Amino acid sequence: MQKMKRRSTTRAGGSVRQFPSRSLAKGLEILDLLAARQQPAALREISSHVALGKASTLRLLHTLEEKGYLKRDEADSYALNRPWSESSEHDRQAHVREAALPVLTKLNVRFGETVALAYLFEDVIRVIEVLESTHHIRMSNYRGGILQPYASSLGKAISAFQTPDLMQRILYTYGIFKFTSNTLTDFRAIHDEFESVRERGYATDREETVPGGSCVGVPIFGPDREVRASFSISMPKARMTAELEQTLPQLMMERGAEISATLKRLAGRG
Repeated sequence: MQKMKRRSTTRAGGSVRQFPSRSLAKGLEILDLLAARQQPAALREISSHVALGKASTLRLLHTLEEKGYLKRDEADSYALNRPWSESSEHDRQAHVREAALPVLTKLNVRFGETVALAYLFEDVIRVIEVLESTHHIRMSNYRGGILQPYASSLGKAISAFQTPDLMQRILYTYGIFKFTSNTLTDFRAIHDEFESVRERGYATDREETVPGGSCVGVPIFGPDREVRASFSISMPKARMTAELEQTLPQLMMERGAEISATLKRLAGRG
């Protein structure tokens, strides 16, 4: 969480200095902690995290509980009672965009094909950026779209690198449906495909989501080697030549390494 800074504002007669609310800042830290944990935390742990005494922490917890932000279980542990995206998650997503966009732009210009960026939001994978193809006939995508974790190259490139529990949750959240005759719907086959993605370092979509479509997707590794994002290039099958099929994955993985290196620098800066 970023530190809050003082600022000055001007009112009728002159400058009035405003100070940040320490209680509000600590309350937000509590919400961020529980959003990151995604499971209940006891008073002792929360108190230690926000560097407050138990009595002060308990007052904040009771206030957040009364306002409906938190719930307390039988063991007197606290958990979120409503969705809350921690501030660090916003920072991570912003860093992914900042690191990836220059690379995506170069790929879009070089190949003239649709390039997209995806991000994992808890257990749902969404498109967060699209640079459309310049061709009249093209593979398209749209911002905010929810991706198939087992069929799209973007979805596979993220899902394959998650823990078994989260991988399972991502699949159950989306559901498994057949989009084309090439779509994998057998659970064992999907897990085998994820294993292949991990071994190769990239994912493909060979008419698995749309007939006639072909895509290559690559995971974006964060500073701690976690995968929260991926990017892809997609085109009609007719334009995916044998030469492109051979050279594009390696090129994409090299570009992915560039993005990951930039992410590491951004994390060190922040």
